[in-house]
Amino acid sequence: MREVKAKMEHPDAKKYVTHGLRKNATIELYEACGDDELVKAVTGHSSIEMLKKYGGQVRQRVLAEQAQEARNRMERNKTET
Repeated sequence: MREVKAKMEHPDAKKYVTHGLRKNATIELYEACGDDELVKAVTGHSSIEMLKKYGGQVRQRVLAEQAQEARNRMERNKTET
């Protein structure tokens, strides 16, 4: 982590902490894919409970959007048949 921070050009890079970077990665991954197992694979979290803690409202929003999309697809399929 120190090597990565040393290469960063942002003036505040030295202030970054691993915890904050991991939390931000968790949020960005949820926004990108919304899959608990994929997020865990990248961030190294051991449980869904930790993902809930770090992903928080973003995780909830992404999962809700995915559920609603699935519901809409189901409804469209019903009307097409």
